[in-house]
Amino acid sequence: MRLTCQPNTLGQALQTVSRAISTRTTLPILNNILLETTNQGLSLTATNLEIGIRTVVAAEISDEGSTTAPARLLTDFVSSLPDEELEMELDAGTQTLALRCGRFDTHIKCIEADEFPPAPRPDDGDRLTIPLEGLLRAVEQTQMAASTDEARPVLTGELLHIQGSSLLLVATDGHRLAERRLTASAADDLEARLIVPARALVELPRAFRGGSGQVEVLVSSARNQVFFRAGPAEVNSRLIDGTYPNYSQVIPSKSSTLVKVSTAALTQTVRAVSLFARDSANVIRVRAQTGSLLLSATTNEVGDSRAELDAAVEGPEVQIAFNARYVLDALSVIDCDQVELRFDGPLSPGLISQPSSEDYLYVIMPVRVAM
Repeated sequence: MRLTCQPNTLGQALQTVSRAISTRTTLPILNNILLETTNQGLSLTATNLEIGIRTVVAAEISDEGSTTAPARLLTDFVSSLPDEELEMELDAGTQTLALRCGRFDTHIKCIEADEFPPAPRPDDGDRLTIPLEGLLRAVEQTQMAASTDEARPVLTGELLHIQGSSLLLVATDGHRLAERRLTASAADDLEARLIVPARALVELPRAFRGGSGQVEVLVSSARNQVFFRAGPAEVNSRLIDGTYPNYSQVIPSKSSTLVKVSTAALTQTVRAVSLFARDSANVIRVRAQTGSLLLSATTNEVGDSRAELDAAVEGPEVQIAFNARYVLDALSVIDCDQVELRFDGPLSPGLISQPSSEDYLYVIMPVRVAM
């Protein structure tokens, strides 16, 4: 194998695929990145056997070949090289990779490519296409609601509910729920409920950085693997086995109080007032009253803060308490100047949505505190 490429481009690609590598693997080969020459350039692949990331770097190939190189060493070294042409050459007999760039002449011990686990490949399963920008935004708007508690593995994933041309992304940790609706193009009248690890979905923005157009989603016929492809990049993941909870019953079907308020003003107010809730379970109290929204937080040893902001309130006055961080997570991904809050009393879930769109909603369970 012999090729030349640009170190800054290679360095960015190495950092992207390296995120699939586990720090706790018992298989030494999984600490390596698979390097393969292709018609498009140099292919880089990394996996932890649960998630795999692959991308292709533009390169001028002189001799074809493949090997696996230590991910951390190669990534750190290439990222420190000057912006000059990088020449890479493999001695197949000794599996030594030579890297020459500017004043550097470096040799890295590699492991043969045959040792690397074969990547899963999509078979004759289902496929659909989604606008890349829409999918990445949908992941951003939902992933924070996925659970990190491995005791309930199903909730550490996001539900991808595919119904023909409709794709629903849902995440919940039991305390909050985020739902985003997208339009997709499926070859057939596809119906599927896939539970994709949230840690796989959060890699999509990095893997597809700078991309545009469509992303192709392929599901294996055994319904145990999913593949996301956009341009030269691919992220694949095992699906989580299990049944996702009936999330629709958590979404409030009615509300007695409707509040419309400036997204920026509410975000700034919650962020400031919640500083006084850090030592009291991060609880912030909300009172919706005629013409305004009153926010307050108290910690006996620290102090208290309250702020009132203008709001359009329809319905009876209501007092309710939430985890402030959950509220800020939702507000940070709202695309509108105004946000809509719906309440149905102090003990029912609150709903945050965008007034101009029904494609996104965020449900938060209230905190039971003395008002």
